[in-house]
Amino acid sequence: MKKTAVWINGKIVPEKRAGISVFDRGFLYGDGVFETMRSYAGVVFKMEEHLGRLFSSLKILGIRPSHSKRGIENAIYGILKKCGLKSAYIRIAITRGEGLGIGSTCPSGPNNVIIAKELKEYPDWAYRKGISAKVAGIKQNEHSLLTSIKSLNFLNYIMARAEAKRAGCDEAILRNTNSYIAEGATSNIFLVKTGRLVTPSLSSGILPGITRQAIIGIAKGLKIPVKEKAVSYAEMLGSDEVFLTNSIAEVLGVVKIDSRKIGRGVPGEITKLLHISYQKNVIRQVIGRA
Repeated sequence: MKKTAVWINGKIVPEKRAGISVFDRGFLYGDGVFETMRSYAGVVFKMEEHLGRLFSSLKILGIRPSHSKRGIENAIYGILKKCGLKSAYIRIAITRGEGLGIGSTCPSGPNNVIIAKELKEYPDWAYRKGISAKVAGIKQNEHSLLTSIKSLNFLNYIMARAEAKRAGCDEAILRNTNSYIAEGATSNIFLVKTGRLVTPSLSSGILPGITRQAIIGIAKGLKIPVKEKAVSYAEMLGSDEVFLTNSIAEVLGVVKIDSRKIGRGVPGEITKLLHISYQKNVIRQVIGRA
């Protein structure tokens, strides 16, 4: 079976011939949105929530979708089935369409691309030993509408991740213009302090992560207090545990930030508990859909 599949505007196309016009505004200006999700045993976890955020982002940008949520859902499952993909990374990108000049109209309508490929799991050591992070110099603008959507303009995060990699770290953490902690380059961030969970509030300039919201719900179900608020750099470094969340990695412990050890320097018990609980949630949904 194929390891990668590409769907463009309603058709599955060969990977080597997949492409859109150089006049597409997503390519020219980053004028579009994307969504990343993961399938387990052929079932996409939190599909409804991902598509809800995608369509909300399209509305914010004033892009009229050419496919319904159900149409995109059917396309994703059609790709997975045809290509025999069970555990897959799935990325949807929708652009405004073709038009040269920032004020141009796009009479041809949006371009829609779905890429599905066999998932490359995070290495086991990352969960056992935890990862390192660097607080990047580049700031997140908490007043920009782009912080609340998955815009194709991803330069802030690309530059932050590159800075972290140059420092020998696995992930970058961004602060906002008030120097409060915002989020990771591809993740939301949580702290654990004396048994309580703390995460930057939406007003801190973060993406409202699907996995972030799932973890908040799971924590509350486990009677773990959760606080969404402005988080300082010092508070983060003084935490007992720090972990990151996203749809691909799920829950990933951070044991070192800017060369400072977090807690005992290993993924903490609450981090591990929440990851196990998240995976149980996944299993329940997969069994329900399979």
